[in-house]
Amino acid sequence: MVVIFNYILFEDLPRTSIIHFFTVIAAIVTIVIIYKYRIVPEVKYLICILASAAIWAFTYGMEFLSSEFEEKVLWSKLSYFGITFIPVSYFLFTKAFSQRTDLIKSGEKILISIIPLITLVLIITNDYHKLIWAEVIPDNEKNMILYKYGIWFWLFWLYSLLIILLGIYNLSRSFNKYTGYYNAQVIILLLATLIPLIGNTMYVTGLTPVPGFDLTPVLFIFSGIIITTGIISYGMFELVPLARNKLIDTMEDGVLVVNTKGIIEDHNPALLSILRIEGRQIIKKPLKEVFAGYNELINATKNNEVEQLNIEINLEDKNNYYQVRISPLLNQKNIVAGHLVQIHDITTLKQGEEKMIETNRHLHEEIKQRGKLIDDLDAFAHTIAHELRNSLGSIYSSSEVIKESLSAIADADFLIELSDLMRNSAQKAMHITEELLILATVRNEKIDRKPLDMKSIFHEAENQLSGMIKEYEARINSPGTWPEALGHAPWIEEVWVNYISNAIKYGGTPPVIEVGADQPSNNFVKFWIKDNGNGITEDEQTKLFKEYARLAPEKAYGYGLGLSIVKRIVDKLGGRVGMESTGQPGEGARFWFELPVN
Repeated sequence: MVVIFNYILFEDLPRTSIIHFFTVIAAIVTIVIIYKYRIVPEVKYLICILASAAIWAFTYGMEFLSSEFEEKVLWSKLSYFGITFIPVSYFLFTKAFSQRTDLIKSGEKILISIIPLITLVLIITNDYHKLIWAEVIPDNEKNMILYKYGIWFWLFWLYSLLIILLGIYNLSRSFNKYTGYYNAQVIILLLATLIPLIGNTMYVTGLTPVPGFDLTPVLFIFSGIIITTGIISYGMFELVPLARNKLIDTMEDGVLVVNTKGIIEDHNPALLSILRIEGRQIIKKPLKEVFAGYNELINATKNNEVEQLNIEINLEDKNNYYQVRISPLLNQKNIVAGHLVQIHDITTLKQGEEKMIETNRHLHEEIKQRGKLIDDLDAFAHTIAHELRNSLGSIYSSSEVIKESLSAIADADFLIELSDLMRNSAQKAMHITEELLILATVRNEKIDRKPLDMKSIFHEAENQLSGMIKEYEARINSPGTWPEALGHAPWIEEVWVNYISNAIKYGGTPPVIEVGADQPSNNFVKFWIKDNGNGITEDEQTKLFKEYARLAPEKAYGYGLGLSIVKRIVDKLGGRVGMESTGQPGEGARFWFELPVN
């Protein structure tokens, strides 16, 4: 048998080249046949395998045609442009077939290609280092070259063997994932892998019947032809077995496939559970029979666009809600071959939505009732405050008259003291009532912002506090001109009254107060007032501008409404308030408020 084999191959050497050239043609024809499946990742890698094997076979055939030793070596080197990338392409092919392409990123593809690329560089430069071929021996009798391999060749060969074995492992794992139909495809792929692997191992280890002759490229192309036969016979790569068996079958959503005639071709177990029709066959039944009465769903399968709708199904005296998505399925010619229907249970979501709507309705009703109560309380407080102010005003005025009348009576000191006490109490009560009135007015009143004459507003505030300024011997330095801003004059006057009175009460002895304004920035003007008091600590600063917050009650009377009123006024006018202080005695505090320019 060996004698016959030797005669065929070596008595007439051009036949050897012809064998390889025929395999190149077979590879090209195979690529043309499977090219229409190129959208599938595994087919792309199969094309790479066939193209690489064709390069290998062509250069190997040219090596036998060449008579010069240098030409043979050159063609042998060029064959590595096909040899080096076959293992990598095969590994990626098996990854794609087992639906694990998500595990191979672009960077990882480059990583596993590093050794083949190094091998390619080393084979081109082998004359300088002998890492691939330690020795190249011409065999003139058989018109071929014999090689003694260097260390890198064996590293590359072991790497290639490892990569191919990992690919075989990927395929073998598929037996646990796929059905018998797909396992037949796996067997074809395994056989197609083992044929060239065994042939190459025999060649490299010297176990081949014809030493020096490598049939590996021919066997790789033969394997490609076997796989192509599988593509045609089994429809390989047209279906995604893992997605079908592991994904769709385990989905909680119901899935069914309907052909163009409205007949159910396939479904997953979840659909039977959703429809409570376990044990009944719905394959090959019309969709309109299974979903009788749901015309919107049935009509959607007659369109060629993605549609989404909600349906309500009464099962076991209970309403269940489902979201249905209908998508057209296109074949390779981009023609609608059927529809994919996905049914998602949204009963819990729907019930939660209805409960939320009901809760919101109750909440709005509650807010409405509370709002009415607040309005009533505001109106009542406003009325009471007005009445209190009028009554307290009368008491205050009467105390003045009583004091003047008693001053003419001898030994009336005690009565005058009582009159002063009544007068001061009435004054405090009037101040508190005035603050409450402002608080209520700012909350409810709607105003239009107008340009402010800040100079006159500030002087009006000073006039209100003239008695206090005189009593504390306060000195106030204010600018001659003020930048223009927008606001509501009566409210801004109240802001200045609060700021000035606080600066006097909490300032130094005597109080020295600086007042000013910064030029407009970011469409706002900042007005400020600075005292010479003990300042405010960081802890105390956090309590400012809040209702009923008082930092030093022993220094001044009040109920802590002043700065909260300031904040509410400035907020209502679209501005901001704030303060700065180091907390160091004598450095005082700087309070400010900002108003919009336009």
